[in-house]
Amino acid sequence: MKKVLLLFLALTAAVSLAACGGERTGEEAARLVEWYELSADADLDTTKEITITFWHRMGAQSQALVQKWIEEFKVVYPNITVIEEKAAGDYTALSDKIALAIPAGNQPDIAESYPDHIARYAAAKAPLALNNFINNPNIGLTDEEIADFLPGLWAEGQSYDDEGTILSLPFTKSSEAFFYNETYFNEHGYDVPTTWDEVFEIAADIKLREPDSFPFGYDSEDNLFITGSKQFNAPYTGYNAETGRGEVQFNNDLSKDMVRYFKDKVDKGLMITRALNGDAYNSDSMKVANPKTYMYVGSTGGTRYAYVGMPQAVFDAGYRVGVAPLPGFTAESRFQIQQGPNINLFKSNDEQRMIAAWLFAKFMLEPERTAEFSIPSGYAPIRYSAYETTRWTNYVAGIKETPTTMDEAIAKLVKEAIEIFLENEDIFFTSAVFNQSSKTRSEVGALLVKILAYEAASDADLDAYIDQQYQESFDFITN
Repeated sequence: MKKVLLLFLALTAAVSLAACGGERTGEEAARLVEWYELSADADLDTTKEITITFWHRMGAQSQALVQKWIEEFKVVYPNITVIEEKAAGDYTALSDKIALAIPAGNQPDIAESYPDHIARYAAAKAPLALNNFINNPNIGLTDEEIADFLPGLWAEGQSYDDEGTILSLPFTKSSEAFFYNETYFNEHGYDVPTTWDEVFEIAADIKLREPDSFPFGYDSEDNLFITGSKQFNAPYTGYNAETGRGEVQFNNDLSKDMVRYFKDKVDKGLMITRALNGDAYNSDSMKVANPKTYMYVGSTGGTRYAYVGMPQAVFDAGYRVGVAPLPGFTAESRFQIQQGPNINLFKSNDEQRMIAAWLFAKFMLEPERTAEFSIPSGYAPIRYSAYETTRWTNYVAGIKETPTTMDEAIAKLVKEAIEIFLENEDIFFTSAVFNQSSKTRSEVGALLVKILAYEAASDADLDAYIDQQYQESFDFITN
């Protein structure tokens, strides 16, 4: 019964997300890319040597893990050779390299990808629609396997058109979390906040005691704007049902009120962001002997950095970190953005190559491997059954509730950050994906920094500045 319900939730989420994407007219209602007509009896030709490529931007630890998976995959499929390559140092550079390779037909068979990047590739009709691979009776996924994926993560792969076209699969997923100096909170009797007002009540109390501090920090200005908009019910980007187009919507009064809320806290010295902090992560200001920050919002994918780099003497003195879901403007609006790369496949003129790439993608997403990837990285396992694997249950069983070493403390915090995903499925969201969405994301982050850093002479001066910056950013994106 649970699996049936999960499948229903996955399909329901897919329908709602499909209404958010695409740069097309309502009359066309066209698929972003054509579905490859894979026959029902299609299967891997085990007599043929096949080579496929996988481009990514992983660090050394994750890359080594993928290399191990490739060796294991070779045992199962000895006629398939997988060549993995760290093709770039970051996601933007990887996207640029793939976009340049597509016209020449030199794109990889599989790549790490964010939705905005896939929308970019789709303009050249390059991604491989996975529907007929998923539904294939020989090499596809069963309904039960589909329902095993966390519904919101699965649905993100269908956020590109109104036809249910699946262009990506969840791979290494993260979000943000609220990290706090647990030792300091316990010493001063603070409850973990669930609303922004509670955050800044605590921050104001800390400021009285620690006048040189910026008690709360937020690492990503882009995410602060987007998540704040969602929580404040302020339009950001969306789908226009009448025109059938994705559109930029952030230039509105509700959005400006949301930004004013955080601007007030920055002006009072209660809050700082990464850009305002000299591009330093806020964890670096919290894990020191004389902290400047006592709570911050950062990526769950970087959970271990709440401790990594901490002086041993600080840890030995009793410093510990706690983690919780993001606060909201109300307890009911605790939404937070879904992050982390997916994987997508590309079309080729060789069906066997596409089948081989699909099989390797499936292999990487098996429950045991998504659990294996998550434990050292802090990325969330993407399937329910991953949390039931021996690897995961052994990991959880080995967690020390009262850690005495840095490694034990990191393991405990990573587990708690990952469990936010499993225990709070309804709070995660993704924004609309279309040809201007990536540009919009980066621009609103820059817009927010300008406003937070602005020294206004008066309320009227600030209002005029906000209006001007919003309009300039909106014009830059849409013209």
